[in-house]
Amino acid sequence: MLVAFLSVVTTVFAAEAKPARHREIDNVVAFGRLYGVVRYFYSSDAAASLDWDRFAVNGVKRVRTCADAVELRTALNGLFEALGPGIEIGTTLPAPAAAGGAGDALVAWRYLGPGVGGTDGPYAAKRTHRLSGPAAIDGFVTLMQTMPAEAVRGKSIRLRGQVRASVQDASGTAALWLRVDRQTGGMGFFDNMDDRPIRDPEWREYRIEGSVSDDAATIAFGVMAFGQVVAADFDAVELAVRQPDGGWTPIPIRDAGFELAADATAGWMRTGTSRNALVSRPAGAAPEGRQFARLASPAADSELFEEAPPSAGEHVDVDLGSELKARVPLALTDAQAVPEDALKSKLETLTAAMATVPGPSETPDVDLRLADVVVAWNVFRHFYPYWTEAGVDWDARLRPRLEAAYSAQSRVAQGDALRALLADARDGHGNVVDTLAHEERAPLPVQFGVVEGQLVITASSAPSAPVGSVVSAIDGVPARRRLSEQMDKCSGTTQWRQARSLRDLASGRKGGGTRIAVDGGAGAHEVSLRYDATQPVSEPRPEPVAELEPGVWYVDLTRAKMAEIAPALEKLASARGVVFDMRGYPTDAGAQVLPHLIDGPETDRWMHVAKVVGPFGRFAGWQSHGWDLQPARPRLTGKIVFLTDGRAISYAESVMGYVADRKLGTIVGATTAGTNGNVATFVVPSGFRLGFTGMRVTGHDGRSQHHLVGIKPDVPIAPTLEGLRSGRDEVLGKARAFIGKGPNADSGRP
Repeated sequence: MLVAFLSVVTTVFAAEAKPARHREIDNVVAFGRLYGVVRYFYSSDAAASLDWDRFAVNGVKRVRTCADAVELRTALNGLFEALGPGIEIGTTLPAPAAAGGAGDALVAWRYLGPGVGGTDGPYAAKRTHRLSGPAAIDGFVTLMQTMPAEAVRGKSIRLRGQVRASVQDASGTAALWLRVDRQTGGMGFFDNMDDRPIRDPEWREYRIEGSVSDDAATIAFGVMAFGQVVAADFDAVELAVRQPDGGWTPIPIRDAGFELAADATAGWMRTGTSRNALVSRPAGAAPEGRQFARLASPAADSELFEEAPPSAGEHVDVDLGSELKARVPLALTDAQAVPEDALKSKLETLTAAMATVPGPSETPDVDLRLADVVVAWNVFRHFYPYWTEAGVDWDARLRPRLEAAYSAQSRVAQGDALRALLADARDGHGNVVDTLAHEERAPLPVQFGVVEGQLVITASSAPSAPVGSVVSAIDGVPARRRLSEQMDKCSGTTQWRQARSLRDLASGRKGGGTRIAVDGGAGAHEVSLRYDATQPVSEPRPEPVAELEPGVWYVDLTRAKMAEIAPALEKLASARGVVFDMRGYPTDAGAQVLPHLIDGPETDRWMHVAKVVGPFGRFAGWQSHGWDLQPARPRLTGKIVFLTDGRAISYAESVMGYVADRKLGTIVGATTAGTNGNVATFVVPSGFRLGFTGMRVTGHDGRSQHHLVGIKPDVPIAPTLEGLRSGRDEVLGKARAFIGKGPNADSGRP
């Protein structure tokens, strides 16, 4: 009887516990749907200055245990009413009030991409009719060119130009800069005028002189500005070489006077760390010609873009679930945006409650874990540019991901819950990093691959685990299961999730060990390996720049820098065939070889940053960019082949996009990762840093889909088990056969 009684009691308590937890998740779902709309699109001064991560944790704590919709509504009102007027929450919403404030300056949030803080790239956020701070360039911005150094080795060179700069204080600087890169990869002469910054508002000539080493490979030069610069102007740039008689002879450079179209870099490449610097070519009052180059900070009161100005009465209605709805104004008058005296005490109470919220810890509590999901889900919901391509019902993913975080009983489990959220978004850049983790990691002395459907060792420095060995188990767990479990934590296409998971399986705690069951063809056995390699091993390849046979060259763009390739450019140009290896992530050479393959200037627009004007994907168009490449000599005119596979992601796909869409060569291998665009990052309340793709990348026609598609090979081919065991690179062999038969044309042997 006692056993039966306990069974009944247990059943009753379980039945009560399940609805209670379900109610808690419902409450947090309602809070989460409202949280992001208010955080990113409600434009009051109080909201703009709030610590929104602490607000998220405090909000989850306030609403989670509400017993019903009435209590939930009261809690939500208590959280949001202190931020300003107009936020309404109820079971029904009244008809919108007549729009007032006609003719008033309206305050509304505007975003270029995910300008949510802690991001890199061309992303920004600003409220209209609100100052964004003093005029300043965040980081530095430069326009630069490069050229081969062979013709001026052992000689003196000079860079000069007309410059003027308007600065706010001594932190603002304009400069010319000149650098010589050596064949060894090191730097020779370098001068960026750090000891003589330009801050004079009048046009003056400035110059740099230096020596070119005998082993110089490349000369790089440019104009630069950083810090609190209002505007830095440049014109009449000249690069010259000193003759034996002491005179100077100009070296031809592209668009030295910045006279070409204002919307093209025309030989000048923009680089640097700045996200907000403005680059233009004003006409008039130029010291030479018609126009000049200007590097400027955005004015403190300038808007991010002119499209879709805010309108009076603009709002959004949000279904919160739990029988509640909310209305949030998307534009406020100046008077509405300023905190009301009547709300100041409520704001102080809210701020005091937020001050008690704990920070990141090794054991995040349930409120902190749920707040992580609320913050992350909202960043994706309002700023991820690939919902159409991903085909995911993101609204439906909030509840299950909150459930996973609710159940996470450790920091490791919480990290996995966030990884599952990112996996739902189908974004190869999706990444979760624990900022509290300090474990040192190291790779195994092997590289894994999937060959003929099996986990196989494709590179090894461990004699006990030779290349071509089939791996059947890792630490007693079937290899297929280990790989599948790892792929479940990754986001993106199948080929990228596999490539990343294979890399992750070969990495672990430094000094730790693992046991793998392998079969090299003579029977299965178990070997022990340690995570102690100094760097990941990679499959055997030829030297980074090598002549495979007379007239056929190989260039590994994942290893060789442009300084190593430049001395061989003339030979590459006269070769009957060149194989570029892009099976991985390229060096600077990836972009810098392209000018030697194109036959004319290009202005393709294939990178697109959304102009965000409201929640749930309200865009006012796109700010589109490209690389604006100019052809460079010597031009490579032989047969060109690019090798690639699923390890090629992001910048690698930028390069491969040119190859595919501009028909610059034949692509051999497998489809690339299918993820490109500048990464945006943000940190959730418990201290995990998340990354994702913040811009939309298309084909060079500006329309065709790249995300989740990738660059497909013209000649598909994959390694085989027999090829690995015999030491053949079958992908390289196929490329050599395409170029034309020689003594070892299809051997693929390094």
